[in-house]
Amino acid sequence: MGDPGSFWSKFGWLLAAVWVVFLIFPILSITESTQPMPAKIAGYGLVAAFAAVYLWGFFTYSSELGVSASGHGRAWVPFGALLAITAASLPILGADAISLGPFLISFAAYLLSVRSMWITNAGVLAAALSVAIPAGLGDYVFLLGLLVVLVVVNAVNTALIRRGIAADDLRLDYALLAEQERMARDVHDVLGHSLTAIGLKAELAERLLDSDVDAARAELRQIRALNAEALDSIRATLDGQRSTTLAQELASVRAALDDARIKTVLVGNAQDLEPAHSTVLSWILREAATNVLRHAHATTCWIRIAPGRLGIEDDGDSLAGSREGHGMRGMRERARLAGARLEIGDSDHGGTKVAVSWE
Repeated sequence: MGDPGSFWSKFGWLLAAVWVVFLIFPILSITESTQPMPAKIAGYGLVAAFAAVYLWGFFTYSSELGVSASGHGRAWVPFGALLAITAASLPILGADAISLGPFLISFAAYLLSVRSMWITNAGVLAAALSVAIPAGLGDYVFLLGLLVVLVVVNAVNTALIRRGIAADDLRLDYALLAEQERMARDVHDVLGHSLTAIGLKAELAERLLDSDVDAARAELRQIRALNAEALDSIRATLDGQRSTTLAQELASVRAALDDARIKTVLVGNAQDLEPAHSTVLSWILREAATNVLRHAHATTCWIRIAPGRLGIEDDGDSLAGSREGHGMRGMRERARLAGARLEIGDSDHGGTKVAVSWE
């Protein structure tokens, strides 16, 4: 289904214009009546005014989606004018004034509230029956049938349009929520890894201040560079443009692990993996390595790469029984969106194992 707002703002009043052809019935009624000419001219003027107000109402308010569960408050102005014109035409049209009923029903259905639509439907049908029954129904069968059909068709059509608008709103809300979750994951992963690396380097610089000032100064320069890199990554993340290769992330992760005095054992080559999987694996590797740096108290971290598979494990503290945090949930969501399988469990080395695969 297309955008209901766009459809109604462009074509709503044209759909209403098509039905104006049925105003031929009150016009014929005036022509065939025995009313004096001034009364007939007044009748033609009232029918013309009715058509003008009807079209103006649709042209003006269809840009507001045309259909609303609560209706458009200002649409009551043309609707009130239509009721007034209908009442003014009674001395001229008499019982044939009910031929204006289909227009009142349609106007209420598309521009007023659901409650107003059903009140209008009931009022028009009751007025039509009050005229048709004493006349024996015969001359009014077509009009009564038309009114019933319009009531049913308008009720179904407006319900479908309202449902379509609600579905579009729901899709928009879901897209907004998904984008917010994506940004939250990306910012969490960028800041988590960068701040952890900056913290480790700050500790190292502090230890070196008393023994090797030049080395401490070098660590401080790296902290400044890491800070600038983190800011750039956050800007790129907010713009939705951040991407990195697995090889680049491997180099960054190994440097951070070395600073924390955690030995890195790399088995395999980043080139063994599909380029299409590079970005999601980079994020997962970053988050898994950040968890090792923050929580594992490990001495060694193993990174194993094979076609369609990446594994990270350590010999530190196990995560068994611990509560799953935002980072792990983010890894699971990234893997799911990439069509991969993610396993988080105990490592054979005593710590934690994270494995991503496309098997």
